[in-house]
Amino acid sequence: MLTMSKSRIKIIYLFLFVGVLTIYALDNIVIRSLVGTSLFIYVLKPLFWSGIALMIFLLPAQRYKSKLRVGHFINSWSFIFAVVYICVQFLAGLVDGLGKSPYDHSLYGIAINIFSIGATLVGREFFRSYIIHSLTKRENYRVFLSVSLFMTLLAFPVEKYLDLQGSESIVKFLAQYFLPEFSKNFLTTYLVFLRGPISSLIFLGTLETFNWMSPILPNLQWITAASVGILTPVFMFTAMQNMYEIESKQCRKEDLKKEGLASFLITILISVGIVWFAVGVFPIYPSVVVTGSMEPMIYPGDVILVKKTRDIKEIEIGDVIHFKRDRIMISHRITEIITKDGIPSYRTKGDNNNSEDIQLVKPEQIKGEIIKVVPKIGWPTMLIKSGKEIPLDEIVF
Repeated sequence: MLTMSKSRIKIIYLFLFVGVLTIYALDNIVIRSLVGTSLFIYVLKPLFWSGIALMIFLLPAQRYKSKLRVGHFINSWSFIFAVVYICVQFLAGLVDGLGKSPYDHSLYGIAINIFSIGATLVGREFFRSYIIHSLTKRENYRVFLSVSLFMTLLAFPVEKYLDLQGSESIVKFLAQYFLPEFSKNFLTTYLVFLRGPISSLIFLGTLETFNWMSPILPNLQWITAASVGILTPVFMFTAMQNMYEIESKQCRKEDLKKEGLASFLITILISVGIVWFAVGVFPIYPSVVVTGSMEPMIYPGDVILVKKTRDIKEIEIGDVIHFKRDRIMISHRITEIITKDGIPSYRTKGDNNNSEDIQLVKPEQIKGEIIKVVPKIGWPTMLIKSGKEIPLDEIVF
């Protein structure tokens, strides 16, 4: 294998960083206005990233952490992780809702996406791989975190950062977009460290290809997107780390059983459980309250635990139900049950409101009954909703 002097490596390293930052600057500041957005996004930007990838490809090959035999194992699991990630997203989408894909599914549209997004993806992952293997040969999590943060910052346009005004938009941006992207970048950085850009390209390429091809995509609420987007890659990173140690025989299976198997399984169960709980897979799900219409039972910032309604006949006067009106989730107490032609309707009222709700609640609107209140742990949502005017008789999450 060819080697280079440290000074030459530093020059190449610096040149790559300058090149990547130049592409980002051109994308956000100058060239779009000169040549047009479409030309830059679909032609020039992919060509720039292809140039980065080609230059790295022509450099002397780098030695990866894993051997070839283990590399096949890592690549296979990269694909499996991508499929699992898609399934978790769709599982959450079944709860929050699904929407029509914004991508062009014509042959021309698919071809354009393969070139533009694919070339950019290849360039980014070759760059990630070269930087990682130039900086460390061991599991150095400071390097992993730094590279992941840098790649995450590049994932969003400058306008996105400039539009952040006040704590509300900052918290929502971090939870819904930045932290999930960072979590995904940390996983792909680890995959790159183990087996180079191919493993991360398999993972990210599978996700992107599905997004291009699928006519429907999950339409997740921000809190669901945050939970799924952050926790799923963390779980996958933990799983890959443990499986790699076994497969590469860095630790004996007997040692793992004695020392690490229990913590590994616990991490898996907790991670999956938190994701499933947050998206409403279980019979009981959480929701955050941001108004005071149910005081003193429920205060703003409290989290309610809602038991899904299985039999509408079990609902009685005095129960506090969680129901949907238009796109608003409300938690109010039932004050009267009105039956017409054998079909019940429910009159509701917030404990802290002066009058009953005008509209009756239909059975299909009811999501569940509140069974527990956890005080004040929903403050991030309170922070996000603080700048919005919400009627007192609506409990929103």
